Amino acid sequence: MNELAGADRASAQQQQQLLLQRQQQHQLLLQSCLDTLDEVVASASASASVPTSETIPDPVVEPEVAATNMPSKAVLPQTEPQTSEDGYRIHTQIDYIHCLVPDLLQITNLPCYWGVMDRYEAETLLEGKPEGTFLLRDSAQEDYLFSVSFRRYGRSLHARIEQWNHNFSFDVHDPSVFHASTVTGLLEHYKDPNSCMFFEPLLSNPIHRTQPFSLQHICRAAISSCNTYDGINMLPIPNTLKKHLKEYHYKQRVRVRRMDTWWE
Repeated sequence: MNELAGADRASAQQQQQLLLQRQQQHQLLLQSCLDTLDEVVASASASASVPTSETIPDPVVEPEVAATNMPSKAVLPQTEPQTSEDGYRIHTQIDYIHCLVPDLLQITNLPCYWGVMDRYEAETLLEGKPEGTFLLRDSAQEDYLFSVSFRRYGRSLHARIEQWNHNFSFDVHDPSVFHASTVTGLLEHYKDPNSCMFFEPLLSNPIHRTQPFSLQHICRAAISSCNTYDGINMLPIPNTLKKHLKEYHYKQRVRVRRMDTWWE
């Protein structure tokens, strides 16, 4: 019985020793985990307080300073060259003078001049008329002052009177076509069928105007015949009358200037 009691005590002591060893191992493992956790927290705190090289913002450098202080491999901002072809523009400035029609009074006195009239009204008057019948009227286009409507080849045709270099013609760009310094001189030339080419107007039989012009129209022609375009501006009359007196005028080119400019 004593031997059995001694064996039980011995096994109980061994179990207690094993429990103590396991408790010590658990404490060591726990302490190791706590130490590791403290190191992680300290490392995170140090990273937050001291910025790394990746988080340091680049210093702001002025362009003039960058050119001298930045490394040679650094890429500087590119500027547009001053001689860029894309920004180069060429402009042509054309200077004009304004001139009154030199023979407006003579034109007003012509029986064949009808004043304001469109082509359809002219064709109605010319319908059935013989070859060479014509009338002079105001042109419906802003760039021209007068037009002629006439009968030729059994049809009613129209031709604008062009102006260039103080000369009037039916084609100012063709030197072979007749030019005259006045509108009345141009009409006089085309009365003769022998001096009229096949593609030019034949103006031999005028259609006489049936209604007189207004006094205002006649006064404008009379005043314009003894004044210049710029001279009308000096007259002591209202601006509305000045505009009315300068209505029958043309532009004469006097100078062409080429201007080279840069556009931003």
